[in-house]
Amino acid sequence: MSDATPTPANEDYKSSPSYRGARAAVILLGVLLAIAFIMLVVGLIMRMTGHGPGQASSAPASFTLAPGAKIVSTDVTETRLILRVRSSAGDEIDIIDTATGRLVGQVKPAAK
Repeated sequence: MSDATPTPANEDYKSSPSYRGARAAVILLGVLLAIAFIMLVVGLIMRMTGHGPGQASSAPASFTLAPGAKIVSTDVTETRLILRVRSSAGDEIDIIDTATGRLVGQVKPAAK
């Protein structure tokens, strides 16, 4: 003897709330899986053609020092160029990304 109650032959299991909820979850997960696959393919194509993020631009970076400013010293790490600059306003440190030529950070004296 089992505790399960038999379902009548005329009851449609597809109209039950649990079936509809499971079907909606499967559809949603299928759509998310398709979107993730499309993003993966687009990312691979962009990387193979050289249009991926973080690609250095072909235009050289240009920096201008303030009048009377001089570069005191430079240091180079794997991804950064560090310039120590002395000017009439005081000493400052400029940190430049070597891959993009973009100014990443700057340390300078506070204005008085």
